[in-house]
Amino acid sequence: MKNTFKKVAFVAMLTVAAAGCQKENFEDQGSLANQIVDAISVTYTIDGQSYSTVLYGEEAWQAFIDQMLALAREGYEVSFSRNGTPALTLTKETVTYVTTSESDAHKWADGMTLEGYIVTIEYNNKTGEYTCTAIK
Repeated sequence: MKNTFKKVAFVAMLTVAAAGCQKENFEDQGSLANQIVDAISVTYTIDGQSYSTVLYGEEAWQAFIDQMLALAREGYEVSFSRNGTPALTLTKETVTYVTTSESDAHKWADGMTLEGYIVTIEYNNKTGEYTCTAIK
């Protein structure tokens, strides 16, 4: 009986050890690949000071735009672009949008950056207006 128990315990131990040595299942690699694909390279300036960062996913991008709008409301001039749009280009096209709606400014800025524009946002405390300028 002791011999049988030892053999069963030994086989169980070998089974557990063998399972630990199995190759990983790479089915989850799709989610990792999506994170890499969803990486958004951002170049931005706050009152002329340049920065860059990488955001992961659309939710992070939307939060970034919200942060830029908040900084504009505090009196900062902010500019930003996504996915490698150079911060300084020869001005070919300029589009200006003025609104009192933060959500409209957000949507407009998001759309223009997707089209490859560099977006600048200023906020006027007296009028409550966001002046959004896109340059391409």
